[in-house]
Amino acid sequence: MFEFHGWASINYHTHDTDPQKQDECWDSLKCHVDTYEHSSLIFMHRYNGCDSLMIGGQHNHRQEYVFKLFQWIAEHAPGSYGLLYLLDDEDNQHENEFQVWRLCQGTLKEMPD
Repeated sequence: MFEFHGWASINYHTHDTDPQKQDECWDSLKCHVDTYEHSSLIFMHRYNGCDSLMIGGQHNHRQEYVFKLFQWIAEHAPGSYGLLYLLDDEDNQHENEFQVWRLCQGTLKEMPD
């Protein structure tokens, strides 16, 4: 079983706050998400000037789109931040433990649980 839970606050830049650029970033992310076969497991929400994304679910085997989504966000929306938790019972390196990935300032880095 491959289990995943993640969230991200979406920001096109770490400190710039141009609403038009934020809208362009959001629209680009939405188009990217729409290309995924399992896009129904990805929830995008805009509320009160904050843009966020949540993903969660379970597959029988590892699905790379989960990790690739967070990589895409790191590259195209470097002001974003969030966490991604993965549990893969077929991964011998991380047997029976969650992998935790931190999204921060354009980087996606594995951290201890």
